[in-house]
Amino acid sequence: MRKIATKVLKQINKANARKVIDLTEYRQQKKATEDLFNQIITTETAIRTGHDPLHAIYIHTQNLLSILVEALQAIPEPALSRLFNTVEAADDAYVPSNPPMSPLTKSYFNCWLLFDITTGLNKESLTTIIIDLANQLGLHKDMLEVMQTMQNSRMGIYEFMGRKGNKILLRELTGNAVIPCICPAGYQGKQQGELWFVRILPPVLAPFDYSVIFTTPYVLNPDKNSWEAYLNRTISDKKTKTTANSLENLMKQGLSYNYWNEYIFQAYSNHKPDVIYLQGLPDVSSSRPHHTDVPKFASLLPDTHLS
Repeated sequence: MRKIATKVLKQINKANARKVIDLTEYRQQKKATEDLFNQIITTETAIRTGHDPLHAIYIHTQNLLSILVEALQAIPEPALSRLFNTVEAADDAYVPSNPPMSPLTKSYFNCWLLFDITTGLNKESLTTIIIDLANQLGLHKDMLEVMQTMQNSRMGIYEFMGRKGNKILLRELTGNAVIPCICPAGYQGKQQGELWFVRILPPVLAPFDYSVIFTTPYVLNPDKNSWEAYLNRTISDKKTKTTANSLENLMKQGLSYNYWNEYIFQAYSNHKPDVIYLQGLPDVSSSRPHHTDVPKFASLLPDTHLS
């Protein structure tokens, strides 16, 4: 168990003795999620929720995580407080919703706060803390597998390669594999070569043969060559060249906690119900329509990594 999770467990034990934390809602969602997993595993049929079954797995798991995160807010642990302060400040700054209210969608923002913000020497996120508390929370191994898959996920820049049947084909800009996906937001792509900034979740548990685009697609401009040049110069920069997986680090955490949030906010150019359009590059300020010398986030919280 990682350091912060250990501290949180001690606080939970104390809180349980005083009956400070109410886990009733968590137990109800946990039961609903277990029932869903069992239904998918045993029948391998669509769920009566109106959602694709793989998408339904991820939605229920995210709901379960969100309920547990709300419960963690009652724990008086400084490291947790820093995480929640970061989330609250970003929520106030960007008001995640949908355009025109905000280009930061709830699907994007909720993944960012659950999986991408980390603190401490072990870079613990709200989700890794919950995973470390699995035994105490009675989480089933299948739930843990899905939670870990979601924790490992990140945003990425993908090239739209067309469609095959009812699946969308995407290829990460720096990779070779073509990934068949569904897009619950509804966007199906306009022309080959479009660049999508999305979070893709792979098949888990049942024998699915496709992935889920879990966030509303952001379609990027300028072109592929400009974005490849951006990745090359940013990854080779000393700021990100810390491990062999510097692309992973850049796409998951950026160069600061608000890096991708601020980029989306400043790059917004237009939208439709199922897609949002972004203009410009993260490291060329003049290329973004809403560039400002003072980032929106900066007035609410210092732009630094948590420690």
